[in-house]
Amino acid sequence: MFEQIGNILSILTNLAGLMICLFQYVRKQRRAGVYTAVFLLGALLSNYYWGIYALVMGDYPNVSSLLAYFGWDLSYITLVILLFSLRGEQEKKYFNPLALLPIPLNIYQFTLYIPYGGLFNNIIQVGSMTVVACLSINSICFYLKNRRVQGIRPPYVAWLLLFYSIMEFTMWTSSCFDWPSDLLYPYNYASILSAFSYLLLPLAIAKYYGDTGNRSAQDQVSRLERVFKPAYYTFVTVCCVSGLLVALWMRDTLTAGIGQVGDTDPYSVIAVMLFVISVVIVTVTIITLLIVNFERKAAENEEFRQAKVVAERSNAAKSDFLANMSHEIRTPINAVLGMNEMILRESLRAKDVLPEREEEIKKTFADICGYSGNIDSAGKNLLSIINDILDFSKIEAGRMELVNAEYKMSSVLHDVTNMISFKAKAKNLEFLIDIAEDLPEDLYGDEVRIRQIIVNLLNNAAKYTASGSIRLSMRAKKCFDGGDDTAELVISVRDTGIGIRKDDLSKLFSKFERVDLEKNSTVEGTGLGLSITKSLLDMMGGSIHVESEYGKGSDFTAVIPQRILSGETVGDYQKRYEESLEPAEAVRDSLYAPEARILAVDDTRMNLMVVKGLLKNTGIQVDTAESGKEAIELAGEKHYDLVLMDQRMPEMDGTTAMHRIRENKDGPNVNTPFICLTADAVAGAREKYVAAGFDNYLTKPINGRALQGMVSQYFSADKLKKRVTENESTPGTSAPAGSDPDDTGVTEDAAERIDQKAGMKYSGGDEDIYRMVVAEYIRSSEEKERAIESYYRAEDWKNYSAVVHSLKSSSKTIGASQLSALAARVEAASDAGELDTVHGEHDEMMKQFKIVVSEAKSMIK
Repeated sequence: MFEQIGNILSILTNLAGLMICLFQYVRKQRRAGVYTAVFLLGALLSNYYWGIYALVMGDYPNVSSLLAYFGWDLSYITLVILLFSLRGEQEKKYFNPLALLPIPLNIYQFTLYIPYGGLFNNIIQVGSMTVVACLSINSICFYLKNRRVQGIRPPYVAWLLLFYSIMEFTMWTSSCFDWPSDLLYPYNYASILSAFSYLLLPLAIAKYYGDTGNRSAQDQVSRLERVFKPAYYTFVTVCCVSGLLVALWMRDTLTAGIGQVGDTDPYSVIAVMLFVISVVIVTVTIITLLIVNFERKAAENEEFRQAKVVAERSNAAKSDFLANMSHEIRTPINAVLGMNEMILRESLRAKDVLPEREEEIKKTFADICGYSGNIDSAGKNLLSIINDILDFSKIEAGRMELVNAEYKMSSVLHDVTNMISFKAKAKNLEFLIDIAEDLPEDLYGDEVRIRQIIVNLLNNAAKYTASGSIRLSMRAKKCFDGGDDTAELVISVRDTGIGIRKDDLSKLFSKFERVDLEKNSTVEGTGLGLSITKSLLDMMGGSIHVESEYGKGSDFTAVIPQRILSGETVGDYQKRYEESLEPAEAVRDSLYAPEARILAVDDTRMNLMVVKGLLKNTGIQVDTAESGKEAIELAGEKHYDLVLMDQRMPEMDGTTAMHRIRENKDGPNVNTPFICLTADAVAGAREKYVAAGFDNYLTKPINGRALQGMVSQYFSADKLKKRVTENESTPGTSAPAGSDPDDTGVTEDAAERIDQKAGMKYSGGDEDIYRMVVAEYIRSSEEKERAIESYYRAEDWKNYSAVVHSLKSSSKTIGASQLSALAARVEAASDAGELDTVHGEHDEMMKQFKIVVSEAKSMIK
C-alpha cells in the first residue's frame, strides 16, 4: 500500500511539473526548458504505465526491460545534458575532488542491481546518475567558493538534482535487499521524496534565471491559458483516467475468460496498452509545445514587423527633423553672413568716401545699426535652436539632472512674463495674466527648469498665434500624497492660435515630430520645445494635458509637484517683485557705525568688494581676507566686532577657520560673533550652521538689505550712531538725470547672458558698486579659470567643487543666472561623486564662463 502511494504521487507530481514546465517554456523559450520538458516526458512515459499497472495488478509489469525502463533511461540522460548546459565558462574550468565521491558508491550499487535491471539499463541508469551527482557536487563547490563574485548564480538546479540522485540511489540499493515490513522499507520513503523533484525542477529552473519573461510573452500566456491550457488539462485527465478504467476492465475480462497458458502472461497486454497511452500523452504534449512555439514565433514575427514599421517611421521622422534643422540653422547663419557683408560694405564705403552731409552720415550708421540688429536677432534664434538641441541630447543621454534649491515664485513669474510680453507686443497679441493670490511664494525645486517649462509653453503659444490673446494662469492645489508641505503647481497657457488636429494630439510630445507641417512651415524653431517640456515634467513627477480645437486655439495645462518652504503667498506678484528689487533705504541710512570694525572672509575677491560696497555708506571699517589661513592671522592681531566668514573655500573651509580662531583663548576674537556666508539656502541650513558654531548665516549672492540688517544686530549700542539722510540722494533708487533707467550700456547679446537688473539687486541698487563688481569678475576670471582647470586635471574634486562653488555665487552676483545654475549642477555632481556628470558638464561650463566674461567686458566699456 505504501509503495502504491509513492507510485500515484510520482504520476501526479510528474504531470504537475510537466504543466509548470510547459507554461514556463511559453513565457521564456530556453534550452534548459526544453531539457526539463524532455526529462519530465521521459519520466512520465515510464511512471504512468508502471504506476497504473502496479495499482491495477498489484505487481510490476515484466513485458520487457526496454519497455519498462525506456522512459527513465531517456530522462536520466537528459539530466546530464541539462547540467552541462547550465555551466558557465568559469565553472567549466573548475574541478573539485569532492565531485568524485559518488563514483565508488555507484559502482557498488551497479554490481548490486545488475540481476534486477539488466546490464544495458543498469549501465545507462547508473552511469547517467553518477555523472549527474558528480556535476551537481562540482557546481555546488564552485558556488561556495565564488559566491561573492558578481554574476555567479546560486546552484538551485544542482542542489535539487543532487537530492534526486541520492533518492534514486537509495531506491535502487534498498530494492536489492529484503525488508521485514513496508514501514521499514527505505524504497517507499525515497520514492515519495523523489516524486517531489518532478514538481520542483521547473521551479528551480525559474529561480535560477530569476525572471518571468517580457510583456509579449505574458500576452502569449493569456491566449494559451484561454485555449491550450484547459484543453491540455482535460486531455491528460481523460487519458490517465481512461487508462486506469481500461486496465481494470481488461484485468477483470482476462481473469474471467482466460487462464494462464504455459509461460505466457496474458496480462502483459495491459502493460502494453498503458505504455501506448503514455506515448500518446507524451506525443500530444510535444505537439502542444510545437503549436505554442509556432504561435509564439508568429507573434514575434508580427512584433518585429510592427517594430520595423515604427523604426522606419522614426528614421523618417529623424530625417525630416535633420532636414528641418538644416534649414532652421542655415537660415540665421545666412542672415548673419549676409548682414555682416552689408556692414562691411557700408563701413568700407564710409571709410573710403565719408559722406559730407550729417544726414547722410546718420543714415549710414542707421543702416549699419539695422544690419547689426538683424545679426543680433538671427544670432539669438540660432542660440535658441542650439540650446534646444543640447537640452534634448542631454535628456536622451540621461545626463539631464535636476538641481533643487530654494527659490521665489514671484521672481520666476516676473522673468517669464517680461520675456513673453515683448514677443506678444511685437505680434500685437494681448497677454493676459491670471495668478492666484494664494500661490506659494517660497518653494523648493529646480528654478531653472520650472522657468524653462513655463517659457516653452508661452513661446509655443506665441509662435502659433497670429492674432488674439495668450493667457497665463497659475494656481496651487493640495497634494494629498506628498505630505503637508507639498503642493501641485497648476500652470495653464491658453491661446487663440491655429489649434491642433485630434489626429496630431498623440504625437504632439513625440521626438523629431512637428505637426501640421504644411501650415507651420514658416514657424521658426526646432519643434523640440514640447518634447523637452514633457521630459522635464516626467523627471519632476509632473504631467501635462492638452485640449485643442483646430482653428480656434489650444490650452496646455502642466502640473508640477513642489515643496512649500513657508506660508508666504505671492499675492500681487509684480508689486512684490518690484519691492524685492528696491534697496532697503531706511536700513541703509539709519545704520552708521564708524567705530565698528568687521572682518569679511571669502576666497572670491569680487564677493569681498560687494560687502565693502554695500557697507560703504555706513562708516564701518571693513578688513578682508581671501583664505581661512589669512583670516586666522588677521583675527590674531585685531579685535573685530563681527566676522563674515565664507563657508566653502579651498584648502580650509569657513567652519575650520572659525574654530581655530576661537581656540586661541588669548586671542582678541574668542567671543566675536561669526556670520556664515554661503550659497546653501535650503530649508534647515540655518540650523545646520548654527549647530556648527556660527551665530547666524547669510545666503549668497548677498542682499544689501539683509547684510545691513544682520550687521546691525551684532553691534553694541555705543557703536551705532544716529545719522539723518532724508535729503541725501539714494544710490540706485533713481537713474542720473537725463539717462534712461534701462540704458546700462549692455548690449542685447550681453543681456542674453547677464541680467543687469538682477545683478544690481545684489549690489544694493548702486550702479557704481555693480560696475566695480563686474570689473572684479573680469579681473579674477583668468585666475579662476586656471584654478578650475588645474583641480579638474588633478582630479582634486574637493577643491574643484569649492572653486566651482565660488564661480556659481559670483556669476549670480553679476546676474549671469544661466552660468550660475550650470555651475550649481557641476558642484552638486562633484560633491555627490557623480564624475560622469562632472566630465559631461565641465567643458560646457567653461565655455559659458568665457562667453560671460567676454560679454561682461563689452558691457563695462
